[in-house]
Amino acid sequence: MAWLDSLFAGAKAFLKGAVVAVRETVKAVLEEIDNSSFGKAATQLVRGVAERHFNVAKDLADEEQELAEKRRRDGRFTENDLDRLREIEAERDRLRRELDEAKAARSAQELREAQGDVIAAAVTGDEAAASIGILSTKVCPECGGAMRIQLGGFNTKTDRQTFYWQCTSPNPLPCPTLKLDPEAERTSVLRRPDADLDGSRKQREEIWTRPDVLNKAHGRLRASLDEEDEEIVCPAHMLPMKLMPKPSAGGRMLDSYEYICLGITPDGRACGHKVPVKSFPQVSAALRRREGRGIIDG
Repeated sequence: MAWLDSLFAGAKAFLKGAVVAVRETVKAVLEEIDNSSFGKAATQLVRGVAERHFNVAKDLADEEQELAEKRRRDGRFTENDLDRLREIEAERDRLRRELDEAKAARSAQELREAQGDVIAAAVTGDEAAASIGILSTKVCPECGGAMRIQLGGFNTKTDRQTFYWQCTSPNPLPCPTLKLDPEAERTSVLRRPDADLDGSRKQREEIWTRPDVLNKAHGRLRASLDEEDEEIVCPAHMLPMKLMPKPSAGGRMLDSYEYICLGITPDGRACGHKVPVKSFPQVSAALRRREGRGIIDG
C-alpha cells in the first residue's frame, strides 16, 4: 500500500493507516519518497534554492510596495506598472514551485537522516496543532499546489478543535479546503520523540499549565517576537512570516500572538495572511524550531 500522506520539515510524516511495524513502515515510506520527484532532488540544489529564495521574494515585495506608493502619489497605475505587477506575480509563481520542491526535498532528507530515531503514533489534535501553518508535501487535488494545516473552529458538539487542509496557491478562486479530523481518521505520524506530544494528554496539560512552566515558555516565546520563521511562509508574498503581538492581545500566551506577513498588496494595504498561535503544541513546535527544545523539555 502507499503509506505517505504528507511530509513536514523536522523529520515528520503523516501516513495513511495505522503503523504496526515502525522500521518496516519507515523503509516503505522512504522507498515511496525515493520514487517521488522531490526525493530525487540534489541536496546541493535544494540548499541553493532555499538560500536565495527569500532574498528574491523580499526584493519582489519591496518593488511591489514601491509601486503601491507610486499609485498612492499619482492616483493610478500606468500600463508599465500593471505589466510589472503581472511580471512580479509570474516570478512569485516560479519561486513558489521552487520553494515547494526545495522544502519537500529537504523534509525527505531530514526523515531519511532520522530514520533510526523516529517513532510512530496516532495523529491527534495536538499533532495537527503542532503543524499548523507549516508547508507540507500534501498536494491540492484541485490545482496541484502544496497544502498546509489550518485551525478551524471549536466543535461544541464533539468538544473538539477542528482543523482543515488549505491550498497555498493564490488562485483567483480559492481551492476547496479538505477536512482534517484526527480523532476520526485512521492516520499515523512518523516523527522523533517529543515530550509535548507523547504520553497522556492530561499529564502534559498539567505540566503546561504549571505557573513556573507557563511563565518560562511565555518568556521564551516573547523573546522570538519580530523574528522570521522560515517554516511558516505567506502564500501570497512567499515571505517568511514574523511572530508579532496581536493588536488586541489579552496578555495570556495563547491569546496574544500571531504570525503575520509584512508584505503590501498592490493597492497599498497590509497583507491579510495571519497564523494565530492558540495552543500549547503550537507554541512548543515554534520553540523547538527556534531553540531545539519545546515546553516540557525546555
